[in-house]
Amino acid sequence: MINIRKQLLFIGLVFGLMASSIQLIVHIYDYRVTFSELEKFNKKYEDLSFKSNLLLNEVEYFRNQLTIREVATEKLGMRSPRVKEQVVVHRQVLNK
Repeated sequence: MINIRKQLLFIGLVFGLMASSIQLIVHIYDYRVTFSELEKFNKKYEDLSFKSNLLLNEVEYFRNQLTIREVATEKLGMRSPRVKEQVVVHRQVLNK
C-alpha cells in the first residue's frame, strides 16, 4: 500500500514537472515573439518619427517663406519685376 502511494506520488510529481516545463517553454516562446514584435514597432516608430521631423522642418521652411513674401509685399511694397524690367546678365568665361 505504501509502495503504491509512493509510486502514485512520484508519477504525479513527474507529471507536474512535465506540465510546468511545457508551460515555461510556452511562456518563453510567447515572450520572445512579443519582444520581437515590440522591437519591430520601435524601429517603425523611430522611422516615422524621423520622417515626421523632416516634414515639420519642411512645413516650417515654407511657412517662413510665406511670411517673408507677405512682409515683402505688404509692408515693404515689394513686387515681382515685370518682363520689361528684367535684365538678363550673361557671363563670359575666359579660357586660360
